[in-house]
Amino acid sequence: MKRALASRAVQIGVSLVATALLVAFFLRGLALAEIGRQIASASPSWLLASLVMAIATFVLRAVRWTWLLRPVARVPFYPAFVATSFGFAANNLPGKVGEILRPALLARSRKLPFSPLLASVLLERVFDGASVVFFFLIAAATGLPSFRGVGKLVLPAALLLALVAAVLFSVFRRAATERFLEKFWRRLPERFQPRARSFAETFVDGFASLKSPKLLLLVTAGSLVMWLVINVQIYAVLRAFHLDLPFPASFVVTAAAVLGLMFPTPGGLGSYHLAVQLALTDVYGVARDPASGVAVLAHAISFIPITLIGIALFATTPVRVDKLEELARARENSPPVAP
Repeated sequence: MKRALASRAVQIGVSLVATALLVAFFLRGLALAEIGRQIASASPSWLLASLVMAIATFVLRAVRWTWLLRPVARVPFYPAFVATSFGFAANNLPGKVGEILRPALLARSRKLPFSPLLASVLLERVFDGASVVFFFLIAAATGLPSFRGVGKLVLPAALLLALVAAVLFSVFRRAATERFLEKFWRRLPERFQPRARSFAETFVDGFASLKSPKLLLLVTAGSLVMWLVINVQIYAVLRAFHLDLPFPASFVVTAAAVLGLMFPTPGGLGSYHLAVQLALTDVYGVARDPASGVAVLAHAISFIPITLIGIALFATTPVRVDKLEELARARENSPPVAP
């Protein structure tokens, strides 16, 4: 327990230091009064449209999750939406614990096995990454004013392809995957091996939707629609700041924002802002003040409403707030499944 607490403290410390450095880099040389003026002059109607689409995005996420979970169980929309909302709200904490709390909350509320639910979250990230790359390639095909900084997306794209390959292998070569995982859980102390073996055996069940052509088509289409809505949401913020940019510019900004969210900062604080700022200034030549204003409001619209919704819904669910610590232990007890 002491080692776990020490490790957690180190993770939180690193996350907070990284956040401070990224925020400082984002704000370097900026006049806060000018950013405030840019934000104050933003179009309320476009910002309202962006807010509506931001909330709709999480509705679509919950619906897609119920599709991914069909091979495991028929999960109704509402509990999936509650878990999704709270999971993204919890991602505002250091260490992105929401990625673990979300399936843990749904597993407890619906009495489902945790392992395949955790795998379904990983599968979501595969579809998310593929959708972001798809729209980014469309933007690249229509022409980018500058390719400065675009090369930074190559490594994440390569990692995504490797993850897709690993997921497909685990689905269609399940026996080989279980033998591979066995090499890891057999290294654990004997008293932990039964739990680890059960976890490994059920984890791949979370990828079972890939075996159904109908479900695969449904999830793929749903992912593309959801990310199109996210792109429109970002475009609405660009229009709110009166930036005369083509619609595909939102694809590039979204891809940069997703890249920023890969950093282990609470709620993407600092990393999201810096990534969006650089995408607008380096690729599209936008001045730093309006680019920074876009980053601040796009982040606020994407994170604050769902955080409030998640906290409110979680407070009214049968899994009370005093169970949060118990749910969080799933993160420490579960074997690592992906970097």
